[in-house]
Amino acid sequence: MKYLLFILTFCVNISVAQDKSTITVIGEATKTININNYVVNVEFREIFADNYGNSEAKSVEQLEKEYASMLSKEGVDFSKFREDLMYRITSHEYTNARFYFYVTTSLEEVRKILSKKMKGSNSRIDIIAKQMTNEESSVLTNFAIEDAKDKAQKIVEKLNKRIGTIKTIEDINYKTQNYYSNRIKEPIKYHVKVTFEIE
Repeated sequence: MKYLLFILTFCVNISVAQDKSTITVIGEATKTININNYVVNVEFREIFADNYGNSEAKSVEQLEKEYASMLSKEGVDFSKFREDLMYRITSHEYTNARFYFYVTTSLEEVRKILSKKMKGSNSRIDIIAKQMTNEESSVLTNFAIEDAKDKAQKIVEKLNKRIGTIKTIEDINYKTQNYYSNRIKEPIKYHVKVTFEIE
């Protein structure tokens, strides 16, 4: 009977310990973007003549030749562009449009390409960041954990409690990321999800 009582008491204590209150917060740290390369995306869409003569009909092939000619004057070789077949296949404009991409590490080259505008074409750029090393990730994780600790402490203080040991840490980031040009000006955050015990 004594042994049974001891076992029951032990089980209850374990259960209480497992049910201890916790708080989970997201900590963040600002990271620096190191650019690996740029991906220039160009699409051509067939131009149809209108009834008022304001628009001359041009095929995709004609648009490609005119665009290639414009780029050649800037020292950019359009033959280095590769057709994005997967994008084309999945596009609803499959029959009268064509899509290309070009990968470069030269920002100057990107500027030259984007400066060339013509009817029937559209271009955009994706910016691919360098993959973080484990050491860089570790430094950011430590900063983010401290941020999470500060946030959690301020929250539980309102309950007249304090945070205890860390129960779990979850990295919710991707090592490789790409950014659109309109996002590159925004601060890039590195996040970790941290769960603390509440004492």
